[in-house]
Amino acid sequence: MDPAAGPAAPHEPPYQYTANQGYQQTEEIPRELQTQKDDGAALVEQEDDNDFDDIFEEDFDDNEWSADAGDLTKSYNRQRNADGAAARSNQQKPTANTFASVDDQVSALSKHAAKLRLDTVKQDVEKDKDKADRATSEQVLDQRTRMILLQMINRGFVSEVHGAISTGKEANVYGAVLHDDQTGEATQRAIKVYKTAILSFKDRERYITGEHRFKGGFDKGNNRKMVKLWAEKEFRNLRRIYTAGIPCPEPISLKLHVLVMGFLGDRKGWAYPRLRDATLTGDDVDQQWYKLYVQLLGIMRRIYQVCRLVHADLSEYNILYHKEKLYIIDVSQSVEPDHPRSLEFLRMDIKNVGDFFRRKGVDTLADRAIFNFITTPEGPVEEPEMAKAIETLYETRADTSEDQAAQIEVDNEVFRNQYIPQTLEQVYDIEKDAQKVTQGEGNDLVYSNLLADQVIAPKKDGEDGEEEQGSTSDSDDEGASLSGDSNDEANFEKGPPRGRRFEDKDEKKAHKQAVKEAKREKRKEKMPKHLKKKIVATSSRRKK
Repeated sequence: MDPAAGPAAPHEPPYQYTANQGYQQTEEIPRELQTQKDDGAALVEQEDDNDFDDIFEEDFDDNEWSADAGDLTKSYNRQRNADGAAARSNQQKPTANTFASVDDQVSALSKHAAKLRLDTVKQDVEKDKDKADRATSEQVLDQRTRMILLQMINRGFVSEVHGAISTGKEANVYGAVLHDDQTGEATQRAIKVYKTAILSFKDRERYITGEHRFKGGFDKGNNRKMVKLWAEKEFRNLRRIYTAGIPCPEPISLKLHVLVMGFLGDRKGWAYPRLRDATLTGDDVDQQWYKLYVQLLGIMRRIYQVCRLVHADLSEYNILYHKEKLYIIDVSQSVEPDHPRSLEFLRMDIKNVGDFFRRKGVDTLADRAIFNFITTPEGPVEEPEMAKAIETLYETRADTSEDQAAQIEVDNEVFRNQYIPQTLEQVYDIEKDAQKVTQGEGNDLVYSNLLADQVIAPKKDGEDGEEEQGSTSDSDDEGASLSGDSNDEANFEKGPPRGRRFEDKDEKKAHKQAVKEAKREKRKEKMPKHLKKKIVATSSRRKK
């Protein structure tokens, strides 16, 4: 101690206050105090990282919180006294190794770590999925499609699935083989897998809108549902065409968006070429192309008249060729004749067919003549009668020079863009058209083949009136006529009123007397009721 210091020196602070500067340190802090402070801070930080004591402390007894609010102070004092007595008793015993005890409990609880599933509440519904589960190869093969193909193999439709035969905007076609276990023969088949996840053909609405087979609606936002309906539509169209005897793939089975059908090719798995890629050989190549043109026109008529369909995408890309025979494929977009745009699709098919065969040097018919040939209800629908009908069209047409050929091309372009009504409600001027029909000019109408089979013109004045009261079918035909004739009012002339109250009194009285006599004679032959009951009782089965 400094002898110069006063008696209050030990109690003076180690710093001094200076005005406008604040407190200034006058003595150096001992080193041991600085070390103690740093060690304490480090110890506190260490305790914060590895402090599990509060986790494993015993829970409060429920009795401590069951008392009233007025006894809370007494409970606190009682617990404090008990803790103090426990701390003072038995000081000779060594302190327990609490860190080892905590480590043991942590290791014991670690085995339950997998039970903490805090990532999602719907742990039973949602499962962990990888991006590879949704990966799509070749634009059609995803995990769902592979499972469907395995089901096809399991059900015996195919035995093996090979590589892709063709790829298109809406589907891929794969080759498949079916092995016969008894004979060992291999049957080639084709599997058409529609694109669901990666769609390049999305303009399906014009083929679906107005189709009665889609009157239940379709979900444009769900590709899988839309493609499923699209595949069902092609399966039904193929069945119609195949049943009619038109060359096409045989429909075998359909599962969602996977269609199994017959294979159009040889036994080695090579598919028939498209008509676009077909190569004709020989000295009469032009004549061969002409025969194929006539054959295709006959197929178009049979599809329309027998199958009641319009292909709606007929071209050299959707026709296969093999040994002077044409095969129709890709009928998923085909529509029925009552579709709002069926006639537009039919004219588009006629244009595509005519353009292709003209490039091959074939003298084609006018689009209007082909349209009338396809849509006319009368006429043959089998070969070779259809080929003869087409030959007749060639014979009856006028000779075509260069100027006339140019005029025919103009007429074709006008016909392709011409409005054709499908119902009488769509006719612009029905009175004008009805007058043409009355004058015998009904064949000049563009929709003449869409009218009823028989249209009876009105009778002229002075003709025999017995024909006006002909059979029921004749009156029906008159009702179907486009012209409104005043003679039709004869069908609504008043006849004798029905009912007994309009008869003469004497006739009514005589009729009533005759009815009474008939009933009286019938009662004479009537069986008495007691005899009837007796017969019924003896003939009926008794209850056991």
